[in-house]
Amino acid sequence: MAEEKSVLLHVENLVKHFPVTFGSRFKRQKGVVHAVDGVSFDLYRGEPFGLVGESGCGESTTWRTILQLYRPDSGSIVFNGVDLVKLKGDDLRKMRAKMQMIFQDPYACLNPRMTIGEIIRDPILVHHNYRNRKEVDEQVRQLMEQVKLNPSFVTRYAHEFSGGQRQRIGIARALALHPELVICDEPISALDVS
Repeated sequence: MAEEKSVLLHVENLVKHFPVTFGSRFKRQKGVVHAVDGVSFDLYRGEPFGLVGESGCGESTTWRTILQLYRPDSGSIVFNGVDLVKLKGDDLRKMRAKMQMIFQDPYACLNPRMTIGEIIRDPILVHHNYRNRKEVDEQVRQLMEQVKLNPSFVTRYAHEFSGGQRQRIGIARALALHPELVICDEPISALDVS
């Protein structure tokens, strides 16, 4: 008998529209951009899933809406049996620790005022996934080695790295919490050969 697959993420009739306004003082709605309109799919635990479309057709918006970076206009998003649309505040923050995203643009997703060590360490500290500071520093070192970055670069800033190295920093940050779901929004578009 074949083993039954369990659904990790269930998305049904997901809709996200953005209003188009004009006027500087009294903004009036001129129209609506239908970024995501009725998207449905199931993502099974342990299996890769690809969302493919032309540039600008809403793939990134779909993923950001699933993570609740944009709140959906309608539809349901069920992750591990929990409806993310109904979550707010601390409950949503705790759930986000289980879902991480590798963003398409490595230039925009890294805080220029933080060192690389701080960028990778921050999610671990925020979500309390450590026993002591030494353990956190060791975890940061391992993550940097895992993405082929020299651990001695831990005190450098994002502007000191190439686009491909910045993307690898973003990958290390996404993996820091050992998430159940990693959303990759064109993660290799900026990667270098190594």
